[in-house]
Amino acid sequence: MNSFPVTNRSWLSYLIGWPALTLSLLLVALVSHLGYLPLDTSSDEPRRALVAIEMMLSGDYITPTLNGELYFNKPPLYNWFIVLFCRFFGNYSSFTLRLPMVVSILLFGVTVFSFVRRYMPVRADKATMVAFVVAMMVLTNGRVLIYDSLWSSIDFPFAWLTYLAMMLVYHFDRRQKYWALFLSTYALTALGFLTKGLPAVVFQGLTLLSWFIYTRQFRRLFHPAHFVGIGLFLLITGCYYAAYFSRNHIPLTSVASVLFDESAKRTVVTFGIGETLLHLLTFSFEMIYHFVPYLLLLILLFRRGSIKRLRQEPFIAFNTVVFLANVIVYWSSPQVYARYLIGLLPLLFTVLAYCYYERSEPTQMDRKWVERIWLGSAMIVTAGCWVALFHPKTNSVEGITWKVTLIFLLLAVSTWWLWQDTTNRLARMLLVMVVVRIGINWITLPGRLASRQFYKNESERIARKTMGNPLYSYRETIDNSSGAADVNSFHITALRGEILRKTNRKLPNAYYIADSASLQGERYETIDTICLFNKHPAKLVRFLSAD
Repeated sequence: MNSFPVTNRSWLSYLIGWPALTLSLLLVALVSHLGYLPLDTSSDEPRRALVAIEMMLSGDYITPTLNGELYFNKPPLYNWFIVLFCRFFGNYSSFTLRLPMVVSILLFGVTVFSFVRRYMPVRADKATMVAFVVAMMVLTNGRVLIYDSLWSSIDFPFAWLTYLAMMLVYHFDRRQKYWALFLSTYALTALGFLTKGLPAVVFQGLTLLSWFIYTRQFRRLFHPAHFVGIGLFLLITGCYYAAYFSRNHIPLTSVASVLFDESAKRTVVTFGIGETLLHLLTFSFEMIYHFVPYLLLLILLFRRGSIKRLRQEPFIAFNTVVFLANVIVYWSSPQVYARYLIGLLPLLFTVLAYCYYERSEPTQMDRKWVERIWLGSAMIVTAGCWVALFHPKTNSVEGITWKVTLIFLLLAVSTWWLWQDTTNRLARMLLVMVVVRIGINWITLPGRLASRQFYKNESERIARKTMGNPLYSYRETIDNSSGAADVNSFHITALRGEILRKTNRKLPNAYYIADSASLQGERYETIDTICLFNKHPAKLVRFLSAD
């Protein structure tokens, strides 16, 4: 089947025209407002930033800490990435802290494009087009474009490393280069482990096991290169932990148990059978919601003979088998965030794009209904953008009239283009999504500024007031159980250039940030008040008696 006209053009020619426009606008959308908002208070972005800045201030790049206390939850590779950018730009701005995320996203997209273009079973003259579409589906779905790409997320570099390792399994297996396969993928698995811990090992194991069982090559798992690859993984990770334990004399079990708990805390082990069964029923619908609009194409998989057709093409079979093997980890885990699946998205989107371009026609009813939903949604969003002129959270945005007008025109053109091109609406939907993100940058983000700026201002006011004097968090006033709660610590630490440490001791001539629970029964002088995240009242005090 051929669902859109192509010509015998080189891949370079695709850089001219709508792909160039879509990609250019995407880069603008990702970068233009990257530093507009202070650190996100609904994610663990402040935690990643705080760990990185404490490394720089302490000079210890081996030992992650939070408020000066050992932090075991995540290994330090992504923090090193942040440190590199902070050193290069010489500041701790939101833009600098989030730029590693953007770089990771773009590297992820380039990797997807490269492998799909090389192996997608379509004619050579349209391989570039399909590869571009798949890569952009990964970068412009609702979850990635409208939410996760707005803050510094550890999941993007982890997703990139995970996907690259998976693709190299296929790449080298086709060439029967098993030394290269196992050494390269286990090296990437080690980097993934140093980024996010045990999930990297799980993905590597499930990918190798599922593919070699599917292709009846189970014996490959006993190839000498496999054991050398495992040894390389242990060498890379072991070097880090050898350095870690050489300067931190704590039991190995203290670190290992936290890493295991981080991986197991969202599974049936914690939540039990009841919630797990409910999650099994709702998981697919939640994912369709998070990764709109492209997962609506799942309907194309329910045609008669679909499984047989997917198995006929090795690359499509690989993406299908590896996706199904790995998604079980999340499908069976009740408390899962959609961002955890980003590394698996290219596998699924590759299969869906293949079904769309090679196994469906514009006249077929299931595809027509999906495209009608896209078109209807685009029309609703286009008309609905005028609501911003009257909504209380957006009507006071500076320049709201011209911003809404321009977004309306961009959406109107994109929607018209989507309606006109009946043969390739999937590609046209990419542009609609990018314009939606630009509209969010211009219209929605200003409404989020006040609350985030409030916590930054509160923190920096206390930092300035105590400059030149010791400052501590007293007892558990600043709670590190939530990543977002680290936002106050980060802003205070960044401005003072000193780690805001937690302590139970009362030291002479020191200031303390303390809440009412910590101050019960204490004699102190109130210097000021501060509102911590999330609207948690606390005081800046000096104790009248020292320990």
